[in-house]
Amino acid sequence: MLRLLLNDDFLLILGMPTLHVPILKQPIVDALIYPFLQLSKDAQTHWLIDCTLGGGGHTAAFLDAFQKNPQLGHHKILAMDRDLSAIQNAQSRFQSAIEQGHLELVHARFGDLLNVLENRPVLALMADLGFSSDQLGDANRGLSFQAEGPLDMRLDLSQGMSCRDFLARVTEKELENILRELGEERFSRRIASAIIDQRGRGQLPATTQQLAEIVIRAIPSSARHGRIHAATRTFQALRIAVNDELSELDALLEGLTAAVQPQGRIAILSFHSLEDRKVKQQFKKRDFFSALTKKPVQADEIEIQLNPRSRSAKLRIAERRDRC
Repeated sequence: MLRLLLNDDFLLILGMPTLHVPILKQPIVDALIYPFLQLSKDAQTHWLIDCTLGGGGHTAAFLDAFQKNPQLGHHKILAMDRDLSAIQNAQSRFQSAIEQGHLELVHARFGDLLNVLENRPVLALMADLGFSSDQLGDANRGLSFQAEGPLDMRLDLSQGMSCRDFLARVTEKELENILRELGEERFSRRIASAIIDQRGRGQLPATTQQLAEIVIRAIPSSARHGRIHAATRTFQALRIAVNDELSELDALLEGLTAAVQPQGRIAILSFHSLEDRKVKQQFKKRDFFSALTKKPVQADEIEIQLNPRSRSAKLRIAERRDRC
């Protein structure tokens, strides 16, 4: 586990610039800063946890909110990410905040949350379950079909199997189920069959665009030019499967009651119905949580126009209760 401390000049980007635009930033900041404002000015230091640092947009907003209010200046933020490049880029961006002890970075999966916290008193926590624009825009990661790149898709390149290795081992039925359940792909059977057929011919795709071409050829011509690219759902499903994201989410949700103190708040952004359903069910456990959003908060048309990726985002917020 790599551990680094960060700095106050969070608006200055000295390293690789970030392309990522944080989604629903203000509702998240307002919700998670609130419990800190309820503490007395001389209360002990409490922590806000950003489980998914990504491009650092939400973390920067939390730092700004803390540092603009004298009452909040002694509280701290811990940001974690399984993507080492996100940690490395944030070292430069947040250099002075680390040095002054306002921010700590940890290279870890959010499923390992309880091990990372080490008994810190946590009053707020957020997780953005989507991929950042920086990750999607890096062709070498193979997360998107927008540019040619190796068919990898791993967030942590130091462990796990690549998407190509995954496709070399999965059965046709397993692949069909993954595309249907994780991608909500209505042509899952046809796409799975086409991929496995190519594998049988010794022509398993090695790059993102090779995979996208297989998907496009597999579906009916009438479905190839819809509102979203024909390969979008397939790539979404494979990203989730390769990174074992649903198991990671389960581990995070199971650890929330131990991680967050009573009257603390949790905000989770999801981009897939399976993820949102899991979050909703967890927040319905009334012995532990009070859901503050009966329906998920979604981006308005202005935000969607500025950041089209926000269209599918669903934000749920809950408050941690004392166990009854």
